Amino acid sequence: MEAETLLTIFRIVAGIAVILFFGAWAVRRATFLIKLTRAARPNPERNIPQAFKANLRHALVNIFGNKKLLRWSLAGVAHFWVMWAFFVLQTTLLEAAGELFVGPSFQLPLLNSIQVGGVTAYDVLGFSQDSLGLLSMTGIVIFAGIRLSQDPRNRGRDSRFAGSNLNQGWWVLIAETLVIWTIWTAHGVRAAEGYAPTEAAFVSIAFGRVFEGLDPLFLEWIGAVNLIAHIAIVGGFLVFTLHSKHLHILSIPFQELTRDPTKDKALGGLSTEKIDMEAMDEDTVLGVGQVEQFTFDRFLDFQTCTECGRCQSQCPAWNTGKPLSPKMLIQDLRDHMYAKGPFLLGQVDEAHAGDVINIPLVGDAPGEASVIDYDVLWSCTTCGACVEECPVDIQHVDTIVDMRRYKAMMESSFPQEAGVMLRNIENSGDPWGVGQSKREEWTEKLDFEIPRAEPGVELPDDVDHLLWVGCAGAVDDRSKKITVAIAQLLHDAGVRFAILGNNETCTGDSPRRLGMEYLFQMLAEQNVETLRSIGAEKRTIITRCAHCFNAIKNEYPDFDGHFEVVHHSELLTRLIRDGRLVATNQLDSSVTYHDPCYLGRHNDVYDDPRAVISAVPGLDAREMERTRSTGFCCGAGGARMWMEETIGTRVNNDRVDEAVATGAEIVATGCPFCVTMLSDGVAEKVGQGQLADGSVEVLDVAEVLLRGRQNGRAGARDSADAQPDTVDESAGQH
Repeated sequence: MEAETLLTIFRIVAGIAVILFFGAWAVRRATFLIKLTRAARPNPERNIPQAFKANLRHALVNIFGNKKLLRWSLAGVAHFWVMWAFFVLQTTLLEAAGELFVGPSFQLPLLNSIQVGGVTAYDVLGFSQDSLGLLSMTGIVIFAGIRLSQDPRNRGRDSRFAGSNLNQGWWVLIAETLVIWTIWTAHGVRAAEGYAPTEAAFVSIAFGRVFEGLDPLFLEWIGAVNLIAHIAIVGGFLVFTLHSKHLHILSIPFQELTRDPTKDKALGGLSTEKIDMEAMDEDTVLGVGQVEQFTFDRFLDFQTCTECGRCQSQCPAWNTGKPLSPKMLIQDLRDHMYAKGPFLLGQVDEAHAGDVINIPLVGDAPGEASVIDYDVLWSCTTCGACVEECPVDIQHVDTIVDMRRYKAMMESSFPQEAGVMLRNIENSGDPWGVGQSKREEWTEKLDFEIPRAEPGVELPDDVDHLLWVGCAGAVDDRSKKITVAIAQLLHDAGVRFAILGNNETCTGDSPRRLGMEYLFQMLAEQNVETLRSIGAEKRTIITRCAHCFNAIKNEYPDFDGHFEVVHHSELLTRLIRDGRLVATNQLDSSVTYHDPCYLGRHNDVYDDPRAVISAVPGLDAREMERTRSTGFCCGAGGARMWMEETIGTRVNNDRVDEAVATGAEIVATGCPFCVTMLSDGVAEKVGQGQLADGSVEVLDVAEVLLRGRQNGRAGARDSADAQPDTVDESAGQH
């Protein structure tokens, strides 16, 4: 048999064998993944065709533009290079397939015949292949450097790769390197044999010079062996991808296109599944108690996690020594989903499935054997930093709340101290248990009357705003002073507004984040009915609590509550710009603004509160290290306001440290929960002797603005504790 014939047989037979081997393996795994995803619970709220259409632009920008990845510039640029090299170098698979059957003389058809100004399409393709290959190798070196510098064996919890599958990351980099190297070798051999389709492939031509002068038959054998090796590496990489965290390159289009289209920039509200008590039976499950009870979009989330650790690096729980890592939570659920998959698909019966079908999804006590530890689930503040940072839009918060719903409603298993909050809301309509009869007491400090809205009676036409005071603003002593300040400012600006007063009740944010979905839905339906009965849909609702703002704006529409809602900082900014509120008092103080998570990350309100502060003359505004979308939580969200914090350091203390580091005398914010948590942190530092008493105070942005309008009468250092009658004395002053 002639040597050339033997070479051809080897190339074709070995190539086909490699393709069939890895192809069958890949198809088997892909079939399993598809069936497993379909075994998840359907999402009745997600219309797939509509979701695809609504998400198309977002998916294109996020996938092809690497929008979120590029926020971290070095890693983002490296990923951009590697990703686009991956896209362009798919053309080499067509070249490899042609060479397999035709030989090294194969060229992609027509490309050399398409010519503009002496440049052929093959020139453009060859230059693009080699340029992006070179950029990809540069990106791989950058990734390797990042992994070495972030090695958790040296940095421990400070590494964003702590808990990741480290070896998988290195295997990806090695495989990508080998793929590009064998491409350059293949092109170089063709060039040495005189079959280079273009001289623009500068790296390939350089490789070809290495092979110049070799025996032609020996050179063809090098090319054939390299070709088979290249196909095997690509096939092996495909199988590895389907079994590893690298699966995101295949799953992300489906995950992005089926995501909740209402969550574009901001996190907003949680997903809602209406609870009908009359339709419930013994088989009804509320929340998620088994992995298969997650909806299909959560399964796609699990499969798409890249283990990059960006979520973990920003998580307030992880950064203060808690066991929760959003990344590891998704990994644990993913691994459990895969382990339970054969049972869910009927491939094994219960007798052969092992412990995987009996282990609880979440334990009832710390350390109890479970997929997700008890303390992991209840450490979350639902701040949304994980979702904000995730480059593939995984919904960690919704996943956590789904599991909380099952524990709270099906098993009554949650931190006991939170039970006091629930009982107070059920019995008194507010988490403090003060009672609705006292919700109007704060108005006694005003020297003007505020119209009260009565359920069932539409507000007068000249009342165009409704001030939703919220539980904290109505019953908490510190927060009541902020409510007085807001009301005074609205009155000064000539805003005609009313309040519900004693007819107002809790919006249900804390019960919902705790997982007590049924209580939230009852409160939401009750509040929507009340608001609609007074004609609130024809007016603007002003909220002073970021959590009330988020609930009414983003979650009440699920209960037919479609209202125009503004946070008080947004309205104050409009009034300032319209010249209806002018601050003339020079405060000569330094201030730093803390972004409430439910105002900032969840609703993209960053500029308005800062605009309110900047309207006050003499204030030196300073930003903390972590600010705006990367701001650090106060620790109160996710119903953590009502739970003890006994693991690691307190979240609010870490945030106060950051605020104090700016040297600011005033810490301003726009949420009553944040005011409480930051004030507690400052008081603790004063008690420990780390701060002088009165050197730092925590104010709402409305209080800061009011000081700038009161000619110093409420500008003393003790104004946060001043008698509200100082506000009365200054009523109407400009």
